[in-house]
Amino acid sequence: MILTILISYFITSVSGNKTDERILFFHGHVFENSSPGSKVNGLSIPVKRIDAQKWCPKPGTYLKLIGEGSEDFHVFAHHKRGLILLKTSKVLDREERAEYLFGLGLCCQSCGSSNRVIVEVASVKVDVLDTNDHEPTFHHRNVKITLDDATALRSVVHKVTAKDTDSGKNADLIYFAIPKNGSFYVVPKTGDILLVDSILGLATPIKFSVFARDHGWPSRTSQNMDIEISPRQWPARDPSLAKEPGNPLSRKSRSLLESENPVVISVSEDASIGSVVMNLNPVRFQAASFELVYPRSENTPVTVSQDSGDIVIARRLDRESEPVVEITVKLQDKRGIWTTAQLSENV
Repeated sequence: MILTILISYFITSVSGNKTDERILFFHGHVFENSSPGSKVNGLSIPVKRIDAQKWCPKPGTYLKLIGEGSEDFHVFAHHKRGLILLKTSKVLDREERAEYLFGLGLCCQSCGSSNRVIVEVASVKVDVLDTNDHEPTFHHRNVKITLDDATALRSVVHKVTAKDTDSGKNADLIYFAIPKNGSFYVVPKTGDILLVDSILGLATPIKFSVFARDHGWPSRTSQNMDIEISPRQWPARDPSLAKEPGNPLSRKSRSLLESENPVVISVSEDASIGSVVMNLNPVRFQAASFELVYPRSENTPVTVSQDSGDIVIARRLDRESEPVVEITVKLQDKRGIWTTAQLSENV
């Protein structure tokens, strides 16, 4: 019984010493680019929590910041309020250092050197908060793309990405294009450039600039990234060539399926019924009509609009049963000039 009491007494004593030696922790913050001498917000250490008389019985107690980065701050006492506060000693940059963790040391009589510090009475953490002091930047300033003019609508033809070394909302970016054009659309959140209208038969490049803007206050906008997209035309045949000996068009119309350069379109099998996967209307035709030559409409999962040239999903696609769909379309303008196109859709 006596042994049990002694063990309990010693455990309590040790436990009590650990509680007394626990180091106090304080946390504050300051905005980057603040002028030297700016107060660290949210951080105030009550003088009575330090209990300086416990360590320095004689008058003359001094405080010193110790640890890596502590030289970027200085400590002072607000005697009227009985608080110990911190101020910056230089302009801080969050991109160089986002947080500081150092100690508050106590000296008796003098703190002329670090070896005069007799005890660390508190641990201090200071967060350097971000200000919107950087604009978004693109790695490349100019992008040139050659794009098949039979590319399926809503295809992602390019993706732009900018970087912002700020944080939080100051680094949250949106993208936009100037001037706006009807052929391509820049998705604001992702930077994806989508083909939204037909460029079939277009001979001249499409040029526009893309910018990135952050959500900071005030917001900052990047320098322009110039985009140039040059359509690459699929080959068209003139009906006059059908009169030449050996030309496959002179033998039978079904020989149109033997085109050496079909237009290939990739379509997801999840594409919904009624989706427009491509528009065949050539820019070089003032007014065109379209006719599905092969196969018959009831034998293919897509239809071709006679007036607009839209290729539309007519029934559900199934890659396992029909991985490739081939169709031949005849195009004719009001001048009587016609051509044919063989299209192959990969599901």
